[in-house]
Amino acid sequence: MLELATYYESQLGRNDGNPLYVTAFLKRMQYYADVATKRSVNEKLLRYFPLVDGKRVSDPLSEALTKELLLANEPDGLIIEHVRPYGDLKPYGKPEYHIWVDWGEDALKGILPYEALECPKPMIYWASDTHINNGAEGDSYPYRLSMAKRADIVFVAQKAAVEKMKADGVPNPIWLPHAVEPLAYPKITKASKVYDICFVGHVNSQNRIDALDRLFSEFSNFYYGQKRFEEAAKIYGDSKIVFNISMTDDINMRTFEAMATGSFLLTNWIPTIEDLFEDGKHLVLYRTLDEMVDKAKYYLSHDDEREKIAQAGYEEVIKNHTFKNRVGTMLTEIFKHRGAVCV
Repeated sequence: MLELATYYESQLGRNDGNPLYVTAFLKRMQYYADVATKRSVNEKLLRYFPLVDGKRVSDPLSEALTKELLLANEPDGLIIEHVRPYGDLKPYGKPEYHIWVDWGEDALKGILPYEALECPKPMIYWASDTHINNGAEGDSYPYRLSMAKRADIVFVAQKAAVEKMKADGVPNPIWLPHAVEPLAYPKITKASKVYDICFVGHVNSQNRIDALDRLFSEFSNFYYGQKRFEEAAKIYGDSKIVFNISMTDDINMRTFEAMATGSFLLTNWIPTIEDLFEDGKHLVLYRTLDEMVDKAKYYLSHDDEREKIAQAGYEEVIKNHTFKNRVGTMLTEIFKHRGAVCV
């Protein structure tokens, strides 16, 4: 039996980040492993399957990974516990591995009513936000480097951090980009669109302010707002173009989420994005604001080309960039750490 624990805060509001997605995916794998091994199924695991029209939906991705990887390496299955990172850990037993997916705890000091505990070992760490540097108070890298140095297996969401962490003494960091949970961002096919362009997110950087100001001045049929999960997916599906802009060199989660809904994505060029996607095939990239406007106008008037790219982007994301892929990488490295892996 593979026993795992994940650690993140969940009492300060709804979490829609990597910690939640990893934990929920593993919980669904535990359910499918229980079914496959004819163990007594924990009914509480059903809450990790979304409700659609009052019925729980299945998850073919977590079911497939359970069969393809988990049970091939651990025939007895899986137990996964979500641990809030404070207090006494004894009620959670003795997990074989401890997974700490970056939940931004360094930014919550003074807000959390406790000091987050030190993650037990052996520790698996997935760092994000290594690209954010707003001066001494806002530089997120030093904290994440300190966490990585403690961990036994290290993943980083931003590729530039791989070589940087190596240079700073982390032996073998692995690039593990963000991803999408298709159950949260389903594909929504619309015969007609409501909006020409949409941006779903926060205006929290100067480059976003500049880009959105320009788009607002050029395109009147523009949706802007904050939505999550299925509500965001609906806006994406209602839009001819989903606009995205990253903060520095970060392939953000919106990149994957928009494409997973079958929507056409226009996003800024950054050094690492073409390691994952092909410009003009899976999405469309721009380097300047003038190019952003020109490409938006072009694809608004070329429906067939736009929708062909949207479909190719959808297929690429569903094949290679869901949490099946990311959790699969994590489990593969855990089984390697154990001494063997069967794939």
